[in-house]
Amino acid sequence: MKKIILSCMVLASLLLSLKVSAYDTTFVYGVTIDDISGLTNVVNALNRHDKKVTVRIVFDEWMPAAYYQTAVNQIYDSSYIMGELLDSYVMSQYSLAQYVARSNEYLNLLGSKVYIWEIGNEINGEWLGSTSSVVAKMDTAYKIFKAAGKKTALTLYYNKDCWENPLNEMFRWVNTNVPAHMKTGLDYVWLSYWEDDCTGLQPNWQVVMDSVGKIFPNAKIGIGECGTSDTSKKTLYVNKYYGIQVNHPRYVGGCFWWYYKQDCVPYTKPLWTVINNAMNNVLLPVSGESEIEFPTQYKLFQNYPNPFNPGTFIRYQLPVSGSVSVKVYNVSGSEVRTLVQGIKSAGTHSAYFDGTALPSGIYFVRMQINGGKQYSSIKTMILLK
Repeated sequence: MKKIILSCMVLASLLLSLKVSAYDTTFVYGVTIDDISGLTNVVNALNRHDKKVTVRIVFDEWMPAAYYQTAVNQIYDSSYIMGELLDSYVMSQYSLAQYVARSNEYLNLLGSKVYIWEIGNEINGEWLGSTSSVVAKMDTAYKIFKAAGKKTALTLYYNKDCWENPLNEMFRWVNTNVPAHMKTGLDYVWLSYWEDDCTGLQPNWQVVMDSVGKIFPNAKIGIGECGTSDTSKKTLYVNKYYGIQVNHPRYVGGCFWWYYKQDCVPYTKPLWTVINNAMNNVLLPVSGESEIEFPTQYKLFQNYPNPFNPGTFIRYQLPVSGSVSVKVYNVSGSEVRTLVQGIKSAGTHSAYFDGTALPSGIYFVRMQINGGKQYSSIKTMILLK
């Protein structure tokens, strides 16, 4: 009888291990939960998504790991979990010894059900404390989780032209302070970006991610944190960030909308549908583990959804890099929006058209290559409010 019981225990442990190791890394549909109260509604909202989401659970400062055990168990049943060991804004409150103790405590209790461990959040942020202390905590936690065979993630704070101390500029900080063994050993590198904090800067994500990928040659990369407290911008930002297109063999999306609990729980809140639709509209790479396949002809696709309210995705493809123009016109022929203007690389791209400020009606999207000399196409779109 004892042998049978032991065999069942071993089998259960093996099945648990297989479930964690079976994480689908092709693309990550991320959301953030920073508050586990009302857990039934949280789990219900997560379960209803068409895609299997990866949930970042923010483990609050000075809370024991046991506080999160029930939430982790319930969320784990239907979602993947990334555990944020400690938020960047409270990292300075912890000594190295306390950070180490926290790492071991959370690993020992929750390690079997948390697939990714975010060992450093917005690690180059100017509010985390002295650089030497930050690096020591980051590196020590990384070694603890790596030694246990866990997946590790580091989130960087993208702050081009919006830093106070140039030493904290993301690329400069990373090149100076992230040890070589972490640069080659990290499993995920995420970028946190809050454009409201950077005066609306619109990064060239292809260039940014290519640069990150070179520094971290073995890590999967993506957007690790985004959001806005401005109600009027939430729909626009959700569609913008979940719709980012990057032609990189290790780009896996992410996004991890920070205000998911506030905006999408219960699931009847309007933004839950916006996020669910945005996830469904993600243009996946051909393979998450191989080179991106490029199209053989120019093409402007029909927008989706159509009719739409208030926004829609417009996809287009290029067999070679070139000068691209994608503009939207009303029925009078007047230009109402320039979506794309400039050189784009070969591949399939996506632009988001936000019609919030426009009246219902018929609109036209026109794509031209090299001023229309190589290619020109027009599609009809319907904004229905």
